[in-house]
Amino acid sequence: MLPLLIFGLFLTLARTEEIKTLPGVSWELGFKHYSGFFKVSDNHFLHYWFVESQNDPVKDPVIFWFNGGPGCSSLDGLLNEMGPYVANLDGKTLRKNEYSWNKLASVVYIESPAGVGYSYSNNGNISTNDDQTSAENYEAVKTFFKTFPQFRNQPTFIMGESYGGVYVPTLTARIVDGLKDFPINLKGMALGNGYVHEKLNIDTSVRFAYGHGLIDQKVWDTLERECCKGCIDGCDLTEMEGHCATMVEDIFQFLWFGGLNPYDLYRDCDPNPDANSVRMEAMLRGVAPGLEKALLERNEKKNMSVTDFIRSQNFLYGDAPCLNDSDVISYMNDPKVRRALNVPFNLPKWDICSDQVTKIYQKQYTDMTPFIKKVIDANVRVLLYYGDTDMACNFMMGQQFVYGLGLKRTLGKTPWKFDRQIAGFKSLFNGLTFLTVRGAGHMAPQWRAPQMYYAIQQFLLNHPI
Repeated sequence: MLPLLIFGLFLTLARTEEIKTLPGVSWELGFKHYSGFFKVSDNHFLHYWFVESQNDPVKDPVIFWFNGGPGCSSLDGLLNEMGPYVANLDGKTLRKNEYSWNKLASVVYIESPAGVGYSYSNNGNISTNDDQTSAENYEAVKTFFKTFPQFRNQPTFIMGESYGGVYVPTLTARIVDGLKDFPINLKGMALGNGYVHEKLNIDTSVRFAYGHGLIDQKVWDTLERECCKGCIDGCDLTEMEGHCATMVEDIFQFLWFGGLNPYDLYRDCDPNPDANSVRMEAMLRGVAPGLEKALLERNEKKNMSVTDFIRSQNFLYGDAPCLNDSDVISYMNDPKVRRALNVPFNLPKWDICSDQVTKIYQKQYTDMTPFIKKVIDANVRVLLYYGDTDMACNFMMGQQFVYGLGLKRTLGKTPWKFDRQIAGFKSLFNGLTFLTVRGAGHMAPQWRAPQMYYAIQQFLLNHPI
């Protein structure tokens, strides 16, 4: 245990270190950046990568960014989506990102929870749940401001993507609750294709599939006639049982493991032989990991609902089938990069997602309504944006979720434009903006970078999108 304690002490001391030279960068950056570790509990240390604003770090906002999974690294956001440098295919070099969000704000990328990326536990225990993750993320936010006190009064925004749809609202609500004890200039939160409601996501996924030509008309008619008493519009597809449940599960299974890219219906699936091999093998076989076990459990529990069945096999989360992340994985494991990021040599290999965290993570919340309402009631602005070709966390879930909040609508669905083209559609409510991003999948900041740069810029400025 002594070496682990020394190891933990070393990381705690190293957390404020500036990145002096970053391998793979061939241009003058013009801003400071840091990489280190925040101690967020007795045993957990979260790795962060902080890039100061390229514009005016003394005045510009601060964004805290979280990717999802649960079990996937926020450095996916940095090195694939909206960071100032993104990885090239060679896995060794980086290229300048014209649409980096740190032209608008200073951005803190936190790998959460412990066990993800270079974040770790000094006793090996990485068990966690939604509450513990939000508590430790809150500790990371507070530790950031203690470590970098010059940013304490900057306008602060909490943002994330995917299962960040749970991380971000639970964290932001916790910040709201703690404002008297630890004042933060909290201005807003934003979610990209956020996983905000479990049952809605399952129900709308099936409807999304039908609306995009993925379900045979005979199957749909059978669902409507035999399972929904002739009216499928008001039918709850998540509560099906028996052969009706099997039909819904087969559709859901196909969306994830039928050979399509679940993160962008119209983007090709890119099989990656070097990473996510288990999930890719499962996709090619058309079988979700753990499906056989789940089917046995269904046979034992005669009346298991669709929601319980899908939750039991847990194939919705973790590694991303169809996405080739070998470039980022290679870069992050380069010994020179690890040294530049102040990562001790005896931390294990970095991966874009951790299957171990995914398997043991305990999901507690299936509906973000009370958290987002608390945030809005505290006069903190909310932006929900959804790439409209994503099947993993589809826009229909987000749209129905927003309308279910019961907020006063101030603008019905209206096109928003970028470069004189319709970039998507917006709906405005008291305290909340809902956007769709036309032609974008799960990673809208990566696949519609100019449009999302504009949208985030307007949100930060509190200007109309």
